[in-house]
Amino acid sequence: MKLLILALLLPSTVLGCASKDQYFKFVDYYPGSEDTNVILSAPHDGQIKLDSIPDRLQGCYDNTTKKCDWRHDCPGEHVSGKCNAVTNSDLYSSILAIEMRKTIEKETGKTPHLVVSRLHRSKLDPNRFKDDAAQYDSIAGRAYDTFHGIINRVHKILAARGPAVHFDIHGYVTHATDNWTEIGYNIRRERLNADNFTAEESSLRALGARAAERGIEFDSLVRGNDSLGKLIQDEGLRVVPLRSTRGRSRERRGSTSGEGTSPGGGAPCTTGRSTPSRLSSPNGSGITPRFTARNLAMPWQRGYRNTMDRGCQIRLD
Repeated sequence: MKLLILALLLPSTVLGCASKDQYFKFVDYYPGSEDTNVILSAPHDGQIKLDSIPDRLQGCYDNTTKKCDWRHDCPGEHVSGKCNAVTNSDLYSSILAIEMRKTIEKETGKTPHLVVSRLHRSKLDPNRFKDDAAQYDSIAGRAYDTFHGIINRVHKILAARGPAVHFDIHGYVTHATDNWTEIGYNIRRERLNADNFTAEESSLRALGARAAERGIEFDSLVRGNDSLGKLIQDEGLRVVPLRSTRGRSRERRGSTSGEGTSPGGGAPCTTGRSTPSRLSSPNGSGITPRFTARNLAMPWQRGYRNTMDRGCQIRLD
């Protein structure tokens, strides 16, 4: 499949979805080339705020079940630090994802799939389970199903070909002054810093297993010389996790891999990548999204994609 650089292309032509479904206007899908094994997604850069969709709110916490009730009329209590709804959007992550797609196509001749959510995060958060993500609003819920439905179908297409990779792109402002790129492998910060983590608990299970067959330790795959972080560092960016940046890693949660569905077959790996807004902003920093995209995408071209025969779905958070 070859990826087309289009602002919006309804997935009906490739995925068999109903092209007249109004909820596709909240999800942009850029089809990939027939020979690609890459999908990118940008769940948090949407800017559409419909008045008809209520804002996502803090849920009620049930101290007995230790679960959240995300209904707006939930009968429980709102507990400080529990069931918080994150509503701030990422900055420029969809622009970065589009530029990464172009760069990967230019460098490899294969165009990745790309799925972008266009609803503001205050209305929908595709990286949460549906009850938290849409908070029982019918419009937000349908947009959620559309976003993940496209991803699931692309995963199935890629699974039929073998190993694949999924980059989930995010942006943040917390490190805007020092410009760190963060890669999320679904490994908790405490376990990473305590050197107490395994491939089975991470989003790199399949890749870890196949790397082990080649004598590559999982620690090296996550933050050593065999890691994506090392390749990104070699491109001139500051990145975590790496052994040299111990203690800076963040705990990641949520999923964009289609509610647990991964492109099977070759068992793609999932990785999350966050970039600071200063790196992805088209204004003010002197660093363009195209420059950043090239630096983020080039490790894929120069080294990490060579591990695809081991199987990996990378989710970039």
